[in-house]
Amino acid sequence: MTILKFKCVAIISGVVLLISSCTKNKPPKEEKDTPVVKEPLKKVLLPIKLESGNLVINLKYNENSTLISEVKTSDGYRFKPTYKDELPSQYDKYANKTLIQSIYCIRVPNKDLKVTFFNIDGQAYSPTGSLVLKQNLQNQISSILASGSGHSYPYKESECHYSSSGNLSDITIKNSPTNNTSITYTYDEKNGIFKNVQHCQLLFLAINFQLFSADVNNRLSYSNTGTPGENTNFTYQYNADGYPTQFTITKSKQTFKITYIELQQ
Repeated sequence: MTILKFKCVAIISGVVLLISSCTKNKPPKEEKDTPVVKEPLKKVLLPIKLESGNLVINLKYNENSTLISEVKTSDGYRFKPTYKDELPSQYDKYANKTLIQSIYCIRVPNKDLKVTFFNIDGQAYSPTGSLVLKQNLQNQISSILASGSGHSYPYKESECHYSSSGNLSDITIKNSPTNNTSITYTYDEKNGIFKNVQHCQLLFLAINFQLFSADVNNRLSYSNTGTPGENTNFTYQYNADGYPTQFTITKSKQTFKITYIELQQ
């Protein structure tokens, strides 16, 4: 009986070893390659022309770059930015081919940015005013302190605030220690006209193109508690990539048509 039990155990053990051996020697299953689905790259568009009636604004860029190299208007003015380490250092304004204004951007020791305006008559440079700007970590202007009259910024002191989306949500204008007014904006959820253009917020401030926005999205409304008569809305037409091809200022009924080029990635 003991011998029979031993034989049974031996047989069972042999079967287990055989099954185990077969399992170990079984070739692994071939894994099929899962195709990687790549989302198409979103187009990076740069505006090169804005047209409104007889006014045409043309923009040029450095090669393969989002830095503006020239702004030219149909009324005979031309603006030429100069960059140092890809940061704006100077803007020159020409009337036809004559240099009439230079604007210098200098980093001062406490990391503020000082923008100084000079009128030019031949070889004579006359300082006319300045803006002292603070910037946040995203290089957006967070405060402006103005002096003199040579600049176009209409307020002496103001603070800028931004939404989590990166849009300029409001500006607090400090008229006096006890009197503040505010400008507020609302936005759409489409691609901003100038969202891909580097340093255009500073450019627009320096050359008085404040109608145009450097924001991530496009402004739908403008509200000024100090001068409510200026309040207005904006309407847009968009292309298939979600960029405006046209916008209208509802108060003045002025319409701009926009042409873009695609930045090759």
